[in-house]
Amino acid sequence: VQRSIKAGEVSKGNGRLVRNLVERAMKCQTDRVFAAGTVKKQSLTTLLEEDFDTPVAAEGDSQLDAAQAALDGVVGLDSVKLFVKQLVAQLALTAERRDAGLPVSQESSLHLVFVGNPGTGKTTVARIVAQMLKALRILRLGHLVEVDRSALVAGYAGQTAIKTRQVVESALGGLLLIDEAYAIVNDERDHFGKEALDTLIKCTEDYRDDVVVILAGYEREMERLLNANPGLRSRFSTTISFPDYKSTELMGIAEGMLAEERMNLDDEARARLSAI
Repeated sequence: VQRSIKAGEVSKGNGRLVRNLVERAMKCQTDRVFAAGTVKKQSLTTLLEEDFDTPVAAEGDSQLDAAQAALDGVVGLDSVKLFVKQLVAQLALTAERRDAGLPVSQESSLHLVFVGNPGTGKTTVARIVAQMLKALRILRLGHLVEVDRSALVAGYAGQTAIKTRQVVESALGGLLLIDEAYAIVNDERDHFGKEALDTLIKCTEDYRDDVVVILAGYEREMERLLNANPGLRSRFSTTISFPDYKSTELMGIAEGMLAEERMNLDDEARARLSAI
């Protein structure tokens, strides 16, 4: 266990660390037994010292490489990709300095605002960001929970706060993406929406080390929401704009989908689809 813990993790000493170590060792044991080709009861039920020697960093690097490849495979969104890569590089450097016992700058909030029209890749990028944060050991699980106003706001007084907190708790260890977030509060008289927003802001503080929240929606509407609540602006200080796809990029998406199904476009079909 001592060999598997980096300096920055020593003080945590929680049960999650043991669970992750044992699960990783069991996976190594399975691979080892399969590679040996000789299956006996003892080999199936016994863990060896070597099963605990897989470096955590190596596994994280592999996951990060896979997430980077997935990001590179997304059509278009060059500015978004650049920002995400810069963010990941900054977080990785901070983690290395902390593990080495070096001073690090005060950590800023990782909560984000995604602005853009529907169908511009916001959910896809959010899922990749969650995988990257898991690889960097910033998130425990790296799963994505996607919701909208209906999942946060209840129809009776007192229930909205409970409902909103339950949604946030379902995303603990991962990333919570709230689509059309501007619709959480419709107007000044929307008391249920304000309750949901206030609860969400409080939860981002209560669980600041165990969940990342992304608010997504149209640019103008999201700007209005941020201006209406100073608490949001301070916690969601980073905004990423998702531009509309060009026709050539849309064709690339279509051809990629067809390639997965082992299908091709003939010249007439390609011309017709491009025109559409």
